[in-house]
Amino acid sequence: DTREPTFGVPALWISPVLKDEARAAGYTVVDPGTVVATHLSETVRRHAPSLLTRQAVQELLDHVKANQPAVLEGLIPALLPLGAVHKVLQLLLAEEVSIRDLPTILETLCDYAALTKDPAVLTEWVRATIPAAVIHPYLGGAKALRPLLLSSVAERLLRAGLKVGEGAGTLVLEPRVVQALVDGVARALERAHPTEGRPCLLCAQELRPHLRRLLDRSFPHLGVLAFAEVPSPVTLQSSVSGEVDPAA
Repeated sequence: DTREPTFGVPALWISPVLKDEARAAGYTVVDPGTVVATHLSETVRRHAPSLLTRQAVQELLDHVKANQPAVLEGLIPALLPLGAVHKVLQLLLAEEVSIRDLPTILETLCDYAALTKDPAVLTEWVRATIPAAVIHPYLGGAKALRPLLLSSVAERLLRAGLKVGEGAGTLVLEPRVVQALVDGVARALERAHPTEGRPCLLCAQELRPHLRRLLDRSFPHLGVLAFAEVPSPVTLQSSVSGEVDPAA
């Protein structure tokens, strides 16, 4: 018995002589070298935020300044300190969002830094401007996305606990409600069809960051995306079997 490193699902090590039998039984069979490589890449992915040091961010910014100086003009330190930019990039990496398009990220920070200095809120604005990078880890073949969706009961419970305030507000739920939602996600994942991309849950923009924090410990491999983060060329494929229902 083992656990598959990409999705965290139960798996089995088998003798090579049994691989044909396993495939015939409907199992996905992966060779040991690929498993090790995947495990190493997953380890790097999970620790990417801490691997991105402030010095590394400064070097990235220096590169942008040398090639596209207008992008950085007036941003640091006039609108945001280096630490805030560093935190935004770490928050993006924590959810597997590529920061390769750094100029677009910096332009977005320039546009919204006058409205808020909260890195968490700024990160949500940045995600909206780079949807292709946000959604890439979760796409299957032919640019298709097969997400979990909240049932009307689950969404009503979450909205009832959402308290509007400074920044993104807060989500206040009773422990029994939290457990019901976690159990609902677990059941939906068990029922959902296997996909080529990582599993994800699609929800309203105002719920997304709160739901991500609520589920992160129990489902670190589950992405939480907002409907607004799905680019128009992407095809959505959903079904009742992938619905998160805490009352089920």
